[in-house]
Amino acid sequence: MTFSLAMFAFFVSLDRFAALHVMLSRPIVIATIVGLLTSNLYLTFYIGILIEIFGLIDVQVGTRIPREDSFVAFVISVLVGNGYFTSVSKFLVILLLLLLLMYAANMTEELVRNINKKVFTKYPYSNWPILFGVVVSGLRGVLVYSAGVYFCILVIDYLGGIFKHGHNIKTYSIFISILLSGYLLRFLSFKSLYKYIIFLLGLFLGWLIV
Repeated sequence: MTFSLAMFAFFVSLDRFAALHVMLSRPIVIATIVGLLTSNLYLTFYIGILIEIFGLIDVQVGTRIPREDSFVAFVISVLVGNGYFTSVSKFLVILLLLLLLMYAANMTEELVRNINKKVFTKYPYSNWPILFGVVVSGLRGVLVYSAGVYFCILVIDYLGGIFKHGHNIKTYSIFISILLSGYLLRFLSFKSLYKYIIFLLGLFLGWLIV
């Protein structure tokens, strides 16, 4: 991963739960900036729409920590931006894998939050815990997001030629299918679990159509 992407991961993680809070960590913003950095803005923008819909399932309320949609958006956008996907099937496999890895990413976020909380509690009258929290929170993004990118690249290499090549129009089709299912997700007053199930059904529906 390039230095510019690593620095961007630093600020995304920082914006997500430690400082800034300027919506830099929203999936559609992440995908757009990654697209600019990888010279593949058009396709990564569609990725941002997709993950933004997913992020709307689990909205942050109060002190509740939402799912790490920033992690999913960053990794999948980097992979798409660098042309790692040659078929919709391979894209779908990696996306489902990232939805599972998202829970591990959430665990690292909770860990860093707890560390920062303990440091601030132990040294309430010092200024250095602020800098400590900023650095640790940002580095967490660099390490976790980079690990996600490289792990997915290993999986893609392992899959090799299992899936046949496909045209970009298929990718667009699956995005449209997910967008339609996501529109319903936003306004249904169901539990999050049911919304995740509908989202996954939308993924498979798009795959079957293409």
